[in-house]
Amino acid sequence: MLTVQQAVFTVESLIGKVQQQKQLIHQLVQENEHLRHENKQLRKENEQLKYRVQELEARTKKNSSNSHLPPSSDRFANTRSSRQPS
Repeated sequence: MLTVQQAVFTVESLIGKVQQQKQLIHQLVQENEHLRHENKQLRKENEQLKYRVQELEARTKKNSSNSHLPPSSDRFANTRSSRQPS
């Protein structure tokens, strides 16, 4: 059987452990909120970058279709290199 002093010590010890657990839970909740905020920011930045890439692709496509140079012919380049004297 526990003495009153032992019981008080046990209860105080358990209360201390509960308080430590509460602090840990509080820290984990704060970290989780911070990570959720960072994730939201990263998603926003990702959307912005995705939009920029789409703009660049559209501009590149537009510039290549407006080009006055004829497309290069790999067949022509291969024919010329095969005609070089030995």
